[in-house]
Amino acid sequence: MNRKIIPVSHAQLTSLDLEAFVRQADALNQRNRERFTSPFPKCPSRWISHYQFEPRLITFTDQGAVEGGLSWLVGTTLDFSFARDLCADAYGTRGGTCYDPASLLFLEVAAKVDGYPDYARFCRDLEQAEKGRCYRDLAGLDEAIPGQDSFSNFRKRVGHSVVDQTMDIMVQLFIDFGLIKGEVVSTDGQLDPTHSRFKGCAYACEGCKAIPIDEAQRHDLAQQLQSGSLRLEIICPLPEVVDKVREATAKKGAPKDPKVVLLEVEPLPPEQLSSKLHHKLAERLGVPQDQLPPVRLKWSHLSLGPSGELQARCPKVPSDLEAGVGYHVDNQNPGQKERVFGYLHLKTTDLHPDFALELPLGNSTYAAGTDEGTEFIGHRSALAMPVLPGQIQLADAANDQIDNYHWVHEHGGIAVFDYNPRNEHLDVTSLLNRGYDPNGTPYAPCGRLCHSNGYDYQADSRQYVCGLQCPPEEQQRCPHRHGVLGYCHRMTFHDHPRLIGPIQRGSQQWQQIYAMRSASERTNSYDQEVIAKGSAVKMRGLAAFSFAGAIRTLGQLLRRTCNFVLDATYTLGRLHPLRT
Repeated sequence: MNRKIIPVSHAQLTSLDLEAFVRQADALNQRNRERFTSPFPKCPSRWISHYQFEPRLITFTDQGAVEGGLSWLVGTTLDFSFARDLCADAYGTRGGTCYDPASLLFLEVAAKVDGYPDYARFCRDLEQAEKGRCYRDLAGLDEAIPGQDSFSNFRKRVGHSVVDQTMDIMVQLFIDFGLIKGEVVSTDGQLDPTHSRFKGCAYACEGCKAIPIDEAQRHDLAQQLQSGSLRLEIICPLPEVVDKVREATAKKGAPKDPKVVLLEVEPLPPEQLSSKLHHKLAERLGVPQDQLPPVRLKWSHLSLGPSGELQARCPKVPSDLEAGVGYHVDNQNPGQKERVFGYLHLKTTDLHPDFALELPLGNSTYAAGTDEGTEFIGHRSALAMPVLPGQIQLADAANDQIDNYHWVHEHGGIAVFDYNPRNEHLDVTSLLNRGYDPNGTPYAPCGRLCHSNGYDYQADSRQYVCGLQCPPEEQQRCPHRHGVLGYCHRMTFHDHPRLIGPIQRGSQQWQQIYAMRSASERTNSYDQEVIAKGSAVKMRGLAAFSFAGAIRTLGQLLRRTCNFVLDATYTLGRLHPLRT
């Protein structure tokens, strides 16, 4: 790739070039060596690989790229030995040999930094003599080279928490370096589909795999068949699911009970009947074979347990029970919502206005049906970048909840969330009756809209005045005409936390600041188009998606920061070989 000129003064970039980054990384490495001192359970003689950080030469191509790729820059400046401490609890003194966790964590990071969309391609290149040489050298691989199974075992063993802790270390590095300021941050969600088909029930659970069928239900199934039904069903045995479905269907008309179809038959002439299959059906339903109509069993979700008890499996149970159903705007048809069966990634992005730099701060993963607003506080609390005094926190209407406003306010931040009108009546008459417009600006007694007269930080309130907008003849009749600014009204954050704040909702300043929230959408797009190369990852389960979301976010942070450092060095004209 060709390097670009950063359009800021050289004085601003002097402390952000490659040499400055190497010095900052050296200081971080030293702190990590002093901080992470827990011994790894297995002795080094039982490691298949031996990661060792050592000084190496950084050289550049004619286009300004690092020889060996961005992963070479990461591997030659950042020491991943701390991974042994982070992963120590996941390993034991017993068992066979294992790869050095520092080797595998570095390779996980390298794969995302260099933009590999899947492990198959990365493992192929890792085994290549030339393509994989840099990776093997930096990771300390000897003769054994990890394959997809080794990476899969590592991900399951250590989980996403190791990547989250590594992310916190890197975020602190770039806070100290000056690329993360924390003045404006933005939080947004992104849906990721699971490699599993949604079968129509959002309430499926483990219990749906083995539903006990009592004699009354068995008799009812036999009655359905004898009365001519071809699809035999029972009412869902989970009372809480029945209540939810009945409540949802009641809004559309008459309430309905959710049904579980357990088997299907088709009529056949008597001469074509299979006595074996007919006997199987009679056994399942507990009736004599001669009492069954001439039908053939097409499919069944009924089975006999070890003791002869009848049990069923709901056909609507997906292969991924941890996934949920969420909706987002359909890219092909922006006017429609697209259903996504999978997981929700919540990401927070830091915006550096001086350099137009947008860096992810962390990721949290939940089932797709999760309410973003209820998880906002937990997600933000887990990040290395806290809510700072005066920090502007951006988020969309999904986070427009009172608890979130209070939490940000208590930590000294300023919440700029899009307003969610919910079921509020926003017609002119309703707004006049309640006394203020959708942005929280009150109406004067004459019906005219007031305007802000400043925010009181001590009282956490905003003063509104009418400003005597009415004509002179009307002012003569106004009871507030003697005031310098006419009618005055104060609205407090305590009474209206969703509407009142230091930045007036709906003002030009508010609109300009909220427009910066598009940085979160670019972070999500970068995650999909650059890190994942636009290809859906074929995996299932919350643990797998949590690790994938965390490692992709870490890869994006390192990619963007390394590219910025290289661009700053190129802008200053200092691209020359450097020994770290």
